[in-house]
Amino acid sequence: MGKTDDFHDMYIAAWNEGMATGDATPVYAFLAPKYHGWVGQDATSISEFETAEAKDGFAQVVRGMQGSTVHASHRTVGMRGEDEAVVFYEMSYRRDSQVIARALLMESWRRVSGSWKLHRDITELNAPVLEPDIPSAESIGAIHQEA
Repeated sequence: MGKTDDFHDMYIAAWNEGMATGDATPVYAFLAPKYHGWVGQDATSISEFETAEAKDGFAQVVRGMQGSTVHASHRTVGMRGEDEAVVFYEMSYRRDSQVIARALLMESWRRVSGSWKLHRDITELNAPVLEPDIPSAESIGAIHQEA
């Protein structure tokens, strides 16, 4: 893994593999043994979880959204030396061209024995979109028919 953002591209690819198959195992390979996360849906609540709970949650996501794809936008990778990185990005879940869910994430990564592992993250679900939604083919067709 040469470039610093390659590991994160591989992580997103693992999510897409899971979304295609309904099996989150490819995502698990990126979790540190003592992974810890927090997830919130509004400003007044947050849920905390450890590795086992995260795996259960990731499995539910890939099964429940199977056939969707995951996209990382507005990604910033901030290096803390050669073996640590903080990644901030918007994750959108899409079915065809429709955004069906989105989240903002901040993740702390560390390279251990040559492999990048996710040690902790904070996820804000259903965050406002940071980019315009991609219009569907039907809506584009309707616009052209009106003209």
